[in-house]
Amino acid sequence: MAVTMNGTTNGSSNGNGHVKPAKLKVAILGCGRMGQRHAHNIFHLTPRASLVAVADPSPAAKTWVQENLDGVQYFEDPEQVFDLPGLDAVIISTITSTHAPLTIKAVEKGLHVLLEKPISIDVEDSRPVLAVADSRPDLKVMIGFVRRFDTAFKQLHTHLTSTAAGQPFLLKSTTQDAYDPSGFFVAYAKASGGIFMDCGIHDIDMSRWFLGVGQPAKNNTNGLSQSSRPPVLSGKQVNRVYATGLTVRHPELHEQDDCDNALGVIEYANGSSCTLHLSRTGMGGYESLVEVFGTEQKLVVETPASSHVEVTDGHGRRVESAPTYIERFGEAFIHEVKAFVDCCLDDKPVPTSVADAFQAALIAKALTQSFRTGKPVDFGDDGEPIL
Repeated sequence: MAVTMNGTTNGSSNGNGHVKPAKLKVAILGCGRMGQRHAHNIFHLTPRASLVAVADPSPAAKTWVQENLDGVQYFEDPEQVFDLPGLDAVIISTITSTHAPLTIKAVEKGLHVLLEKPISIDVEDSRPVLAVADSRPDLKVMIGFVRRFDTAFKQLHTHLTSTAAGQPFLLKSTTQDAYDPSGFFVAYAKASGGIFMDCGIHDIDMSRWFLGVGQPAKNNTNGLSQSSRPPVLSGKQVNRVYATGLTVRHPELHEQDDCDNALGVIEYANGSSCTLHLSRTGMGGYESLVEVFGTEQKLVVETPASSHVEVTDGHGRRVESAPTYIERFGEAFIHEVKAFVDCCLDDKPVPTSVADAFQAALIAKALTQSFRTGKPVDFGDDGEPIL
């Protein structure tokens, strides 16, 4: 029979001597847009998990839980959840400033964690999370880099690892959020860590994943061999970054040392590079476009249309605008939470680790510094940006 981290039995016999598959008992901390998505996916779409509790201080969250999650316990304070009997795991989707302390508390309580990105808006606050996760290898601490679970991006990664494209040497990534004229975004941005940490962290993680950063170099008969790559010093994954930006729709962001359109260049120590365009002003909805240039092929993943219907009228021929971020990666969120549950129940390594998130955060911090100073930021031999 399966045993949870808290020592309770999480499986039962069906009367024929066979043990039914264990169910992971999960609680959601934070019930905003992302928390609701995770709660729905656990409650309705994840057979190997059971949603037992949701915690969020908002009265609106309480109402939503009561109306949509029959039988699930509701708490105002996340601290009330940690000692629930038999609890195995938490999904943390609270405001970013609480991510690090809640993750540390959960691990100290012996709970698996799926944490929404980023770990923290401050890289220094992320270091204790990295340390506590390393101290408990029996627990799974996974970061919500949802794009790694998207079908199209997984196919792209598989294609790159097949070597058919040759050696990937350049990635271009565009992430464009729909323009929000309400002003809500400006208030949100104050606590977001800036456009590179909040919006760009997914693009940075994807670039590391697709370009093999942090992974051993492979000989490739179609492209650059391992010996053709520049030597990589131990611990060093990035040579330098450079960033710039402009504000075209949200002038208030100047007061926050932020912008609504940003450009970044990352020069990796394995000889590959990445360029980023991050935007908060998309007039056609959400967009995620990734281009990977290999020595043999160019590969592209575009944002799919939100409708298969082509409209023709006096304005021309077109399809509906791109979906929102939540719609674009709706299926990927399901894959993500199922992967987390499988890692916990089957003792598999997590596909998106705290170390991955920490490295992405170091790059985002360096890009932010470069944007604010107008100067490139180099990385030292220890892998840290020289600020």
